[in-house]
Amino acid sequence: MLGKRYPQNGEEQARAALADFAHAPTTATHVATKLARHFAGDDPPPAMIARLAKSFAANNGDLPTLYRTLIASSEAWVPTPTKFKTPWEWTISALRGTGRRDVGALQIAALQTQLGQRVWKPGTPAGWDDVAASWAASDALFRRVEIAQRLAAPLGQTLDARVVAPRIMPASLSAVAAEQIARSESPAGAIALMLVSPDFLRR
Repeated sequence: MLGKRYPQNGEEQARAALADFAHAPTTATHVATKLARHFAGDDPPPAMIARLAKSFAANNGDLPTLYRTLIASSEAWVPTPTKFKTPWEWTISALRGTGRRDVGALQIAALQTQLGQRVWKPGTPAGWDDVAASWAASDALFRRVEIAQRLAAPLGQTLDARVVAPRIMPASLSAVAAEQIARSESPAGAIALMLVSPDFLRR
């Protein structure tokens, strides 16, 4: 990969190769891109990636320093949510947003399998994808609608989505979503609409 041979034997050879990989400029760019993509959208600004890569290289890959650079990046703090939630993120935020501590008769593992993100079983060592294209297909959205209805069903008498929505999406609830929630035919339906609104599907 680096056009270099390693004379060491066994474990020492692997250590020498890994040390070179860790200091390669492409490694810094790769790590920076992954972080930027997770916090600033599927197509993060090149300037942000370059800043993170420079921090990684200048500090010998020290992750706490890299995280501080990330936190200081304005691109990670835009008011409008940019990242499409993975099934796991959506499930957890739905439970938190509605105040539910469990999913009742539903099983979390089965729920995540139905949504396409099996718990601790990504299928490849690379893990789960971190881009919207992997989670926003029409059939995946339909499954979220079904589960949102099931989660909302027992909450209709105790939760007012018109009150909850602005609270859990204070900077991102659009006027269109708020109107649709308010015009829902039932309280449970309003909760379900809130959970599958474009504003709630992103973080």
